[in-house]
Amino acid sequence: MKPGSIAMIVLVLAGLAFTVRAFINNASPYVKVAQLSEIQREVHLPLKPLQQTVQFDIKTMTLTFEGEDETGKVKVVYPKGKPNNFEVATQVVVIGEMKDGVFHARDMLVKCPSKYQGEQQTAQK
Repeated sequence: MKPGSIAMIVLVLAGLAFTVRAFINNASPYVKVAQLSEIQREVHLPLKPLQQTVQFDIKTMTLTFEGEDETGKVKVVYPKGKPNNFEVATQVVVIGEMKDGVFHARDMLVKCPSKYQGEQQTAQK
């Protein structure tokens, strides 16, 4: 085998190893509220937002609320404004990390009830 071919194979393998390692290090797992104290990195946290706790500061565009899952409750701070349909959300997935007893979200996915949900229930009867 030519030295140039060997060098190319080594470079491709090194690039592949680097890519896989970067992916594994940057992947954030889905966790429950009870697991937040154990994990010191970015995670995905599915929650049911408690609408009675929602506060929105229009000056700083900061949304603060409490969310819960079957293992507990947590306070969430989201500094990017209030997402569309947040008021009717049945579940949100906040992406961020826990700091000083508060979950600081850098992103949020809002899951709303389907507009077809009522039609499915009616059709099944």
